[in-house]
Amino acid sequence: MYHSNKITIMLTKCKSKACIFLFASSLVLNSCDYLDIVPAEIITEEKIFNDITLAQQDLGSLYHDVLKWTTQNSDDRILRDGPFNWTGCAGDEMIDHWGTTAPTTYFKLGGLTTSYNPLGDWSWNYTLIRKATNFINKIDDVPLTQSQQQTYGVKKKQFKEEARFLRAYLYFDLLRQYGAVPLITEVLDMANVPDEKLARTPVDKIVDFICSELDQVASDESQLPDTWNNDTQNYGRISKTAALALKARTLLYAASPLYNGNTLYKDIKNADGTQLFPQTYDKELWKKAADAAQAAIDRCLSAGITLSHEGVNSINKYEKMFYNNTNNSEFILASIQTYGIYEDVSCNSHSNDKGGWGRFSIMQNQVDAYETATGHLPFLMDDEGCILYDENGTPTINPESDYKEDGFTHVDELWDGTTMQPCTNVYLDLNYSVVKDMGEYDLYNMYVNRDPRFYASLTFQGAKFRNATEGLQRCYHFAYWRNQEQYGPLWVDGYPNINTNNETGYGVRKYMNPEADIKNWIGTSSNYPLFRLSELYLIKAEALNEYYDTPNQEVYDAINQIRDRVDMPRLPLSDVAEDKTQIGMRKRIRNERRVELFFEGHRFWDVRRWMVGDRCFGIPNYRMNAQPSENELMAKAREMGKVSMTDYASDPAYSEQRVWDSREVGLAIYYKRTVDVNCVFSDKMYLFPIPQDDINKNGILVQNYGW
Repeated sequence: MYHSNKITIMLTKCKSKACIFLFASSLVLNSCDYLDIVPAEIITEEKIFNDITLAQQDLGSLYHDVLKWTTQNSDDRILRDGPFNWTGCAGDEMIDHWGTTAPTTYFKLGGLTTSYNPLGDWSWNYTLIRKATNFINKIDDVPLTQSQQQTYGVKKKQFKEEARFLRAYLYFDLLRQYGAVPLITEVLDMANVPDEKLARTPVDKIVDFICSELDQVASDESQLPDTWNNDTQNYGRISKTAALALKARTLLYAASPLYNGNTLYKDIKNADGTQLFPQTYDKELWKKAADAAQAAIDRCLSAGITLSHEGVNSINKYEKMFYNNTNNSEFILASIQTYGIYEDVSCNSHSNDKGGWGRFSIMQNQVDAYETATGHLPFLMDDEGCILYDENGTPTINPESDYKEDGFTHVDELWDGTTMQPCTNVYLDLNYSVVKDMGEYDLYNMYVNRDPRFYASLTFQGAKFRNATEGLQRCYHFAYWRNQEQYGPLWVDGYPNINTNNETGYGVRKYMNPEADIKNWIGTSSNYPLFRLSELYLIKAEALNEYYDTPNQEVYDAINQIRDRVDMPRLPLSDVAEDKTQIGMRKRIRNERRVELFFEGHRFWDVRRWMVGDRCFGIPNYRMNAQPSENELMAKAREMGKVSMTDYASDPAYSEQRVWDSREVGLAIYYKRTVDVNCVFSDKMYLFPIPQDDINKNGILVQNYGW
C-alpha cells in the first residue's frame, strides 16, 4: 500500500517541472468513454492542460483511482472498498481464506502497527487530492479550438465539479480512517511549505469543508445533472444526487460517538493546543444529518431514483438488485466493474459440484443478525445493538421471538434464484451423472423462517441456487467430508480434495447471478453500489432516532421503506414494547444497516463510529463445525457404528480407507457453534495510526490515540 510515503508526495519534481504519472487501466469500458485515461507514460502537466482531450483523460484517471474503475487486482483500493472488500473480512462479516491473511492478521488479531497498515490510504489519498486540486485549478484555462467550443464549453465546468466531488470523497475517506487530518487545498511547493500547512485540521473543519464542496457540486449553478441513470454512455458518473448522498453520509459520521464529544481523544491536540476532536456532545449534529438525508432523498425521488422493486418475490426483489444492475433505479452512484464471470466464479461456493472457488466464508456472527420472518430479533442485544454471546459463543434467544435453533423442520421448497425448488438432493459422479438420489432433506431450524435477505445474501447447509451448467438443482453441502466422488481430482498436491473450502459453513450469495454458467465461464459483471437510496433512509432513521428522546413516526416511516421491499413486518411491532423506545429502535436501526448493507463496505466503519468495537470486533468470529478434527470425526464415527476400535487397531490400512470420514459423519457433528478466529480489539483501533514515516519526517503531525 501507500502507507510509507511522506505526505509531501503531493508534488513530485521531474527536472524542475511538475509531472503527473498516469497509469492506464488494462481495460476501458467501451460504453463509458469518460473513463478513458492517459496512456502509460510520463506526461507533463503543461501538455495535459493545453489539450482538452488529455485533460478529460486526466479526469478519467481520477475516476479510476478514487472510485475503483478497475480490473481485478490492478490496485489495492478495490480490495479495501470494492466487491472483494477487505473491510468486511477485517470485521465480523466474513473471512477471505485464499491466503490473503492481511485483514485477519492486522485487524482481527490486532497486528496493525504504525509502520504497516494494509487498509490505510494516507499518502495515496493525498496524492490524489493534489491531482484533483491541480485539475480544479487548471481546467478553466484549457484552450479550446472553435470546433471544440460547442462540445467542451460547458463540459469544462462539469469536469470541474466532478473533480471537486472526488476531492471531497477523498477527504471523507481520510476522515473515517484517521479523523482529523491536514486540510490541504493548494498545490504546494513542498520545498517551501510552512509547517502549519501540514498540521492536522480539527474534525469539524474537515466536515465543514467536505459539505461546502458538496453544496457547490449540487448547487443550481453546477453543470452536473441530478442523475445519469438514464444515460448509458455516462452511467456511473458523479451527479448532484451523489453529492447530496455523500454529504448526508459525512454528517452522519460527524454526529456519531467517535467524532461527537469523544473524550477518549481529549489529549489529541496540535502543538499549539488546537483541539482536534470535539469534546462537547452536540445533539444538533444528528438533526443536520437527518436534514441532509431528507434533502438527498427528495432530490433522488424527483430525479427518478427509487427503491428497486424489480423481482418476483421478496427474496428476488433484494437479490436481483445486485446482479442485474447495469442500470439500477436505486443506485445513486455505482462503481463500474469489469470482472465479468470472475466475480461469480471466485465468490460462489465450491460446495458439492457448484464449481466456484468459494473465496469468502460468512461468519456465524453475521448470520445471527437476520431477524425471523415475523420481524423479531432472534437474540438479545445490549443497548448499543450488539448481540450478547456467553463464554461458549452461544447467544441468548430473545424470548419474544419465535426463533428456534436446535432440531430440523421439513421445508417443501426453497428459492434458487429463478424459481422455487423442492428440497431434494442428488449424489453425482465425476461426470456429473446421478449415481444416488438422496431424496428429501430437512433444514436446520436456524435457517427456517428468516428475513428474506438472509436467503438472498448467503448460502448455507441445504440452500438452493441454480446451477446453469447442468440445470440440476442440488443443495449446498458445507458439512465436512472427504470429497472422493463428487468433484475431482481426488488428490491435489498430495492432499485429499476436501470439499469444505467455505470454512465457516456459509458462502456469499449476494451479487451472484443465478444465470451465470461458471463452469463454462459464461456470465456478466455486476456494478458495485457506492451510494444507493436505501442508505439514505437508514441515515434518516438513525439520525432522527438519536435526535429525539422517543422515536417519532418519521423514524418508523424511514426504516419501513426498507423493510417493505422484502415484506418484513413494519415497525414498531405491536408485541414489542422496546420498539417504541429510543434504545429499542437504536438496536433495530443498527441491525437493519448490518443486514441491508451487508457486503457493501459499511459494517467495518459503522462499528467504529458507534464505538462498539470491543463488543462486536473484540469477540470471537464463530462458524459452524465445518472443519472438525480427526479425533472428533473418529469419535462420532464410532458412536454411529461406522468404525470400531478393533477394526482400526487390527488393520493398519483401515485408517486409509476413511470409512469414518464420510458425508454422514461430517453432517452429524456440523451443527455446532465453533470459534473460527479469536479476535481482539482495543480502543486505539477505532482510528488508524498515522504512518510512522510521516510522523518522523513531519514533526508537527501528532499521532492518534494509543499509537
